[in-house]
Amino acid sequence: MASAIVNELRKKTDAAWANVSRQLQGMEPYLERSDAPGEWTTRQVLSHLLFEPGWDPVALLKTFGDRDLPLVDIKPGEALLTAERKAMTIRQFLDALDDQRRRVFAHVEGLSEAALQERKARIPLFKQFMGTDEIAMAVYVGALFDFHWNDHAGQLAKIRKAVGLPDAR
Repeated sequence: MASAIVNELRKKTDAAWANVSRQLQGMEPYLERSDAPGEWTTRQVLSHLLFEPGWDPVALLKTFGDRDLPLVDIKPGEALLTAERKAMTIRQFLDALDDQRRRVFAHVEGLSEAALQERKARIPLFKQFMGTDEIAMAVYVGALFDFHWNDHAGQLAKIRKAVGLPDAR
């Protein structure tokens, strides 16, 4: 049975997933559009959410520990467009993102609440808004899906508006 921490993470992640999915409804013709010159396109936002090609969130989570914390160097603002991603449809992006989400939850559901709170990584990027770079696995998973996905769903909402689509419902 999943812990209270996992249940809360899943609730927030499911809401973020629904938000991203809603923002993408009807956006297939606008994959190459942005809300303003110099801003990311829909495709770039989705590519960014996938992180670098080959990125495995579960392998990363398995490195979190209670001492000798691994360093996770997140480079914000990268939209890594490969030839494969340049040809992906919105459905393919959504399937890839959902696969990441399902694999992460399959992993964290098997962990105790103590492990989710005590296993950490050193993530320098988080220090500026969390006051520390020692980030618990539960906090990282929440930031990855809840904060990060919702933030970029807002970006997708701006693109929707710029291309003349109604607000997502």
